Amino acid sequence: MQDKKTFIDFDGVIFDTEERIVQKKKQNSEMSWNEFFETVDWFQLLEEANVINNAISYILESQRRNKEIAILTKIHTLMEMEAKARALRNRNISIPILFVPPHVKKSDIYLPCNGEILIDDSIKNLIDWQQKGGQGIYFSEKEISSNFETIRTLQRIL
Repeated sequence: MQDKKTFIDFDGVIFDTEERIVQKKKQNSEMSWNEFFETVDWFQLLEEANVINNAISYILESQRRNKEIAILTKIHTLMEMEAKARALRNRNISIPILFVPPHVKKSDIYLPCNGEILIDDSIKNLIDWQQKGGQGIYFSEKEISSNFETIRTLQRIL
């Protein structure tokens, strides 16, 4: 559907890892987020994680049609980076994966000055993306009102 380059968030858009991380952190509330991320076994987490609303299938179809898409995801550890890359590559997803280190904005990794699209479940990320010249699309499985176009599946946008 879209002709502009599209970036897709990983956690909370492709896999339900964000929800799982929040649940695990609640069980370790005495730890700081930085300490907590060092303890997460991302390989196990991704093995247990569910793909959200057939996201992998839609990405594979877009990849097959040579759409300009990429994954743009935050990471906190090298294990997380390796596990996310493996989870995608093992599913035959070969599009670029751009990793965003802690405390760095996604728009600092890729400057969206030509209306490039970011599909993300974080309003904060979308606001920054839009302020830099991109177009934000809010991904939510729930009925949530936002100032951004909201989708529940990647099917319509990819």
